[in-house]
Amino acid sequence: MKILQYLALILTLTPVVTFAQNTPSMVSIGERISIQSKVLDEERSIQVYLPPSYYYGDQSNFPVVYLMDGDYNFHYDTGLIELLSSVSEEIPEMIVIGISDKGAEKYRNYCKPTNGTEKSGDADRFMSFIEKELKPFVKQNYKASDYDILIGHSLGGLFATHYFMSNPSAFDAYIAIDPSLWWNDYKAVEDADSVFNGVKELKTQYFISLADTKGMGVMPFVGVLDKYFPHQKQWHFMHFPDESHNSVGLPTIKVALKKLFAGWAMNRDKFMALNGAEDLIDYFVELKTTYHTSFALPVGLLGNVVYYYRDKPTELDKLEAGIKEHFPASLNEFYVQKALLYFEKAEYDRAAEVYKMNVNLHPGSFKSYDGLAQVYKAKGDIKKAKEMSRKTIDMAKKAKVRQWQLNELEAHAESIAAGVSK
Repeated sequence: MKILQYLALILTLTPVVTFAQNTPSMVSIGERISIQSKVLDEERSIQVYLPPSYYYGDQSNFPVVYLMDGDYNFHYDTGLIELLSSVSEEIPEMIVIGISDKGAEKYRNYCKPTNGTEKSGDADRFMSFIEKELKPFVKQNYKASDYDILIGHSLGGLFATHYFMSNPSAFDAYIAIDPSLWWNDYKAVEDADSVFNGVKELKTQYFISLADTKGMGVMPFVGVLDKYFPHQKQWHFMHFPDESHNSVGLPTIKVALKKLFAGWAMNRDKFMALNGAEDLIDYFVELKTTYHTSFALPVGLLGNVVYYYRDKPTELDKLEAGIKEHFPASLNEFYVQKALLYFEKAEYDRAAEVYKMNVNLHPGSFKSYDGLAQVYKAKGDIKKAKEMSRKTIDMAKKAKVRQWQLNELEAHAESIAAGVSK
């Protein structure tokens, strides 16, 4: 009996530690879908990455990257593209289509050029699948612009190079990463010498890289390009002697995309050289024409520009007019930034007026709801602040914002609930 009493005492004094039952949730960077191909007579899978602002509105579209060997390369490519676009604003946001393989044997066959030799592959058939079925599917189902990029690595790079020589106008840019141009006794190099002979000008961009590998056939192919197009800027060779065949993809794509969209990044010196807001609009209108894409202006840049013109109402009016005419997808962000100017000067009624106007124009503007929540909080109306904060999170989830953005909005809601100024 004493032993039982002792155990009971121990259990009474010992704290009971419990752990919450956490239900794991998937962290996703895209979706996988299947389409039926009549050209290939089989079902094909693709992975689709959509950029962070994809669901913010319907007035913009996005360049599309088509990625060979998509299941293998999709994760690192999409992460790099999001870093370069929405995070650092060095390139525009893009859609990425990762083309899945159906096993190594079939993938190799579809990458090898169709040229009537004993080692001939079925690349032309796969090109037909991309042109007749995959591209139309993407254009029909996603907010895709008419600017397309094809990326291939190794045998995928051989495929991209064959595509470039066979149908250069099919893509606006081809990126061949350490391509296997050694295939079939360097047949691609031999073909290039006849394909480019007599061609005065390349009509599309072509990027080719080489790692620390030997015998890939890259240098002889570059020699052919240099022979026929010694002064043209449409082709680019990148050598990465410190990278292996498997690691060279990341630096190749980074350098290629930054070169391809070299005018996109707007640093301080470039901005200060412009003569006002109209010049800024004209600058990006030219880019929109060049890349035949209805861009939204880079968010960070737009916020900095609005702040720079905070004491120049004429320039702000010109900026607003230019955005309305040429970049309607950026009007929501413009009004958010304009309202923030009033908020920071404690002109809460004027800030609320702009936020409310923006909500009427853009019902899904979660940033405007968040702004209204901050206004009501600053004015001491916690009840309305909480209401707006709840709407903010609902709208943000509908817009499928990235988790870090949702974390920030939820932190705002907690701050409002606690009645703490921020």
